Amino acid sequence: MRKMWKRALAGVLTASMALSLAACGGSSSNGGSSADGSTTLEVWSSNLSDSQRESVKKLVAQYEEQTGVKVNYTEFSYDMLHDKILSAAAGGNTPDVAWGLPEWTGEFHSMGILEDLSDRYANWDDASVLSDAVMKGMSIGDEIIGVPYEMTVRAYLCHENIMAKGGASVPATWDDVLSMTDFKDKTGTYPYALACTGVRAPQEMIVYLAQKGLEICSLQDDGMYKNTWKDNADQLAAAADVFQFYKDCIDSGVVDPNSKSFGYEETDDNFVNGFSASYVTGNWLQEKEDANPEVMSDVTVEPIPVPEGGTPATYMELKPLFLFNTSKNNDAAFDFATYVCGKEWQQGVYSSASPRSDVTVPGKWTEDFQALSDNGVAFPPVTLGSISQAMIDSIAKVLQEGMTPQAAAEWLADAVNTSLEESGELSAS
Repeated sequence: MRKMWKRALAGVLTASMALSLAACGGSSSNGGSSADGSTTLEVWSSNLSDSQRESVKKLVAQYEEQTGVKVNYTEFSYDMLHDKILSAAAGGNTPDVAWGLPEWTGEFHSMGILEDLSDRYANWDDASVLSDAVMKGMSIGDEIIGVPYEMTVRAYLCHENIMAKGGASVPATWDDVLSMTDFKDKTGTYPYALACTGVRAPQEMIVYLAQKGLEICSLQDDGMYKNTWKDNADQLAAAADVFQFYKDCIDSGVVDPNSKSFGYEETDDNFVNGFSASYVTGNWLQEKEDANPEVMSDVTVEPIPVPEGGTPATYMELKPLFLFNTSKNNDAAFDFATYVCGKEWQQGVYSSASPRSDVTVPGKWTEDFQALSDNGVAFPPVTLGSISQAMIDSIAKVLQEGMTPQAAAEWLADAVNTSLEESGELSAS
């Protein structure tokens, strides 16, 4: 799994000087002890909203006062943050704590730069407020590799009034969705929606796969990953069923045929404007409700429809704080990371998207979404760029090129394993 790191290192070393000049303030070196013996933590954060920034400023000052630890807190865009961590790792000079995205986890773990936090979690009392799904998202095999700071899940949103106009109940199964063939004629609105291109498409597909008991790739006995669908006839058939569902949605007319090329912008906008009656999406649409209350006032939050005999699931985007094994302040770094995951910080900064079970806000956009998190699934901790693109391409092969669902399942299985082989993460088993 170290092949990835060797490839990344060559490019990173040439860019490290430029990246060091791109920081938005703060030092590029990790923390340590100052001349007076005090501890300084180097903390790299994602960009914050104005209200979050004000809260964070107060919380950091409070932490410094309570602990005597100095915190150099610097914000970066996610793109800059990712590249800056790579640059710092190339020089063995990582920060003490860094905000991250779940798709970076496999990459950084493969590079061998993350601290295994398992023993620290065993002595952290607040770990008990993190669900099994959250803990799974923070783990690779037997290692715990991050502290969660933000969590969002997807839900099935329905326009209650439009559903009533069409004489339909909220669909609970895929068959219920596909049965609404006369809904468009009755209401002028498509009953369902799909995001078939762009970043949302893999996040949607992984849910349908999980509902059929599948992973896009799974951990093997040798600690590496593999897509096993072609090794198991039942798995391959289940994957083909997922592609058949996409095809049936289009062919039956329950989804706008233009969805073949829709990304999340089109699908979000269509739902907000009442052009589709239901859609799997996130709680960011609360902002759309504020701007378009007349159409959005009837929205309800529901579990995502499942296939017959399937398992409830939703996509969970769980963002980790990374701690690095090159830090000079491992104890203080974990203490600060758990402060960020603590109740006070979470209530002040991430109250509508907290991974903690004891932090929530009443209402459908927070409480109702968080209630679905126990069924959350996430991508495996591998390099995802080519895999995500292959998932998007596989949908296009069925909906735009006419490939059969069976052939698309086989094609995607091969594409995933090719990507894993190129990144050095493919199991030999």
